[in-house]
Order: sequence, then structure tokens, then C-alpha cells
Amino acid sequence: MREIVIPINGESKTISSEQNFVIVGANGSGKSHLGAWIERQETNGSVLRISAQRALSIPENITIKSEESAWNKMYYGTEEHQDKGYKWNWGQESTTKLINDYDSVLSAIFARINKENDLYVKDCKAKEISGDAKAKVPMMITDKITLIWDSIFPQRKIIFEDAKVRARLVDKIEYHAKNMSDGERVAIYLIGQCLISPENTVIVIDEPEIHLHKSIMYKLWDKIEEFCPTKTFIYITHDLDFAASRKEATKIWIKSYDGKDAWELNIIFPDEEIPDSLIFEVLGNRKPILFVEGERGSYDNQLYPYIYEDYSIIPCHDCSKVIEMTKAFNNPRIRTLHNFDIKGLIDHDYMTEEEVESYKESKIYTLAVAEVENLYLSEDIVKIVAINQALNPDEAFIKVKDFLFDAFQAEYDLQLAAMCAKEIRHKLQCYTKPQENSLEALKHQMELLKNSINVELIYQNRKHEIDQIIESKDYAGLLRIYNRKSLHERVSPILKLSAKEYPNLILRLLKTDKKNAIVRALKNYTPDIIIA
Repeated sequence: MREIVIPINGESKTISSEQNFVIVGANGSGKSHLGAWIERQETNGSVLRISAQRALSIPENITIKSEESAWNKMYYGTEEHQDKGYKWNWGQESTTKLINDYDSVLSAIFARINKENDLYVKDCKAKEISGDAKAKVPMMITDKITLIWDSIFPQRKIIFEDAKVRARLVDKIEYHAKNMSDGERVAIYLIGQCLISPENTVIVIDEPEIHLHKSIMYKLWDKIEEFCPTKTFIYITHDLDFAASRKEATKIWIKSYDGKDAWELNIIFPDEEIPDSLIFEVLGNRKPILFVEGERGSYDNQLYPYIYEDYSIIPCHDCSKVIEMTKAFNNPRIRTLHNFDIKGLIDHDYMTEEEVESYKESKIYTLAVAEVENLYLSEDIVKIVAINQALNPDEAFIKVKDFLFDAFQAEYDLQLAAMCAKEIRHKLQCYTKPQENSLEALKHQMELLKNSINVELIYQNRKHEIDQIIESKDYAGLLRIYNRKSLHERVSPILKLSAKEYPNLILRLLKTDKKNAIVRALKNYTPDIIIA
């Protein structure tokens, strides 16, 4: 169990973790200042803070020093004085001073190499004199660095030799460390700092993601943690994906900072319902949240920011996830972490009006179309596209309308059966546990539910609804019930467009003077979602 002290709402408190800690907050939330505060609480020289303001210039030749001198320069900012005030200009530059200690980091590594080699040679000589078998070569610091390096840069080798650091590519081409990429140099710097620090050190890393590509960042810190099992890591980051990747770490969210060593902090305890990444994404927003169906970057989700400009749009894959996450974030237990208005938006997808109203009570709203893709087919949008294609808008819309009604009638039975199945499934989900805890009671409850579901009546009611829409040529009604994701692609040729070009064209037109007209058309089929 690891412990650290942090100021929670003005009071210093000890918090624990099975492994490490992650401090998360938006830019300007006082993360770096909190890291400096944690460092100042040390009483036994056990906290090393690696600043985000770090120089990465590597000298041609490394200055050979004792490991103690090199460590003092890294830890205190000077070899002569054991007072950390010097390193941070006596508190005047605790978070802004550029730390230029790369030479000392490499000096410490070479000093450790020499020390480990000397110890092994002495041991071998002693064993030779006594006639004992020589010990196996222990794992030394260069072995650890190499293993970490190979895990993130498998195409090149790291070489520590003759007070120089070099890299060698697979084709045998070598280059000096000063010519390495930023990612390579920062990797050596961080590995060196962490491995050289004494056992049981608390290591505070401000912005562990700087200069590191996501593809190597997680591996790097996983490996460093593996080779530093007695050390406690406190990561200070605004990278939400990285924060979520520290699965076993205790997460600390900074809600606010007054600039005078007073923070409003929340400990984020693991929640089985909500992934850490999503919690961080919500907390990192400045706007109310609207959960929607779909994936990031999908055509449909690119529409929502225009319709709901006051909301931050977060896709949640499917309808069930939107419902689950909206309810979870509005749970009183989770509400203590945020002050946001959290809403959900789902497709109509054969829902009854009773279902629509029921979801609304949970702040989950429903589109007036079966699938979000049907938004592209609203009458006004079809006409806007037709004009853009130099077509007669009224004639083009009639052709689109006739095509969709013909297509629907061609799969009449399929759509009717799907509508009925959805309603039956919803009713079956209303099963509740009986008061009596027995098999007979469970079976009886199920029988009651089954007997309450009149499949024939559901079928006739849905058929009547469909037939009315067809008879009256109710186009809006058709978009509400016609559940087929490819519809906008199928009507594209009518509008002289390829299948994929249709949604792309609308998205392009949203960046022109057609924006307001398109948004008005979309709002005819989307619910008003008012910020509470």
C-alpha cells in the first residue's frame, strides 16, 4: 500500500493506493502547483519531482562525476548544497524554471555502471581467492535501460560506452544521442531519473506524456514501473487517455484552484459502470454533456455539434450505452464529481410514445426519425442538395419520396415484424422479481407477464400505424418508422451523387451560407434539449 499527503478542500489528508497516483485536471487548474506542494511536504528527502519544463540537450561528452554528485545536481539543483530551495529558485520558479540537468542524469548512469562493475569485479576476485564459484553477472542498470528501451524502440539499440550514449539502427548505422529524436531523448532522461533514484522514492512526474507518442508512452511507463517496484509514482497530466491507462492507480481530479495553495479535489473511486476514460472526458469538459449513439467521426455525429452548439457531444456506440451512461452520470454518487447537465440522445428505433416519454424522465431524448441517418433525408435537406446539384428541388424531392415509399413497401412485412418484435422485447424487459423468493413465484411472475403481452393487438396496432402513414403519404412518419441505415446512400443517384458523396456534401454545405437552412431542417426532427 502506498500513501501520499494531498490538500483536500484546504485540509491535508493522507490517501492510499494499491500502486500509484494520477492527478488530472484541465490546463490552468493548478496541477503543477499541486505537484510542487506535494514535494514541499517531504520531511526525509524522499520526493523527486521531474518538472514539465525540462531541457533535452545532450552534450557531446558526458562529465564523469560521482553518483552522489550527479544525484545532488538532479535532486537539489546543485552539487554543493543539499537544499532543494536552490533548484526552484527558493520557490519563485517552482513550476516555471527550465531544468537543465541531462548531463547529470547521464553522469549518474555512468557512475552507477562503474560502481556495479567494480562491485562485481571485487566479488569475482574475492571468490577466486576463496576458491568459490563466481556469481552470475547480476542485472545491472544498463541491462534495465536496454530492456525498457527495446520494448519501445525495437528497431534500434542503445549503447552506453566511453562516456557517450549512442543508438544503432538495424542496418548498423550509429548516431550520437544528441542527434536522437525528442522522443528518444526524453525516454532516456525519464528512465535514468527513475532508475537512479533511491529505493522507496516518491517520484512526481509533471506531464509524463511530453514528446512521447501514444504508441510508446504507455509501454515506457509500464516498464519503468516494473523496474521500480518499491517507488511510488505520482503522474500529473491532462492527457485523459494516459490517466485512464494507469488502471490500478488512485485518480485525483482537480476541480478548481484559487492560486494560493487551495485546491478543490475529488478522489475518483473505480466505478464498474463507467470507464475511467469516460469519467475524465466528462470532467475535462467546460460544457454540458450530451451522450449520443455512434462512433467518433461518423457522419451522423458530425451533425450534432451544429444542432446542439451549447453541448459537448460524446458518442457512446449504441443506444443501450447512451442510456446506461446518462443514468450513471446522473446518479447522486457520481454527481458529486461534476456540476454538469448530463443528457442523452437516442434514435427512435421503433419506440412507442410511452417509451419515449419514459426515457425523457431520465433525461434521455429521442430523435423523430428511426435512425440518425434519416436526418439526411428530411424534405428541406433533400431540396437544398437538389438546388446545389442544379436540379428542380420539388421534382427531386417527389422522386426521393416515391422511391422511399416503394422501398418500404417492398420490405413491408420485415419492417412490421421488426416493429412488433421491438415492442414485445421492451415489455419483456419489464419483468421484476416477485416478493416471494421461490421457483414457483418466479414462474408465476413470468406467466403473468406473458399473459399481459397481447401479440395480436401489438401487431394490429403497428400495422394500422404503418398503413396510415402509407395511405396518407406521410413522409415525416415514414422517416420515423423506416429503419434502414443505407437509405441516404440509396437515394444518392436521384440527386446525381455517389453513395458516399451525399453525407459529405451536406457536411461541406454546413460550412457555407447554407448552414442556417440545414440546421433549421435538422431541428425539425431533433428534440429541443434545454440546458437545466
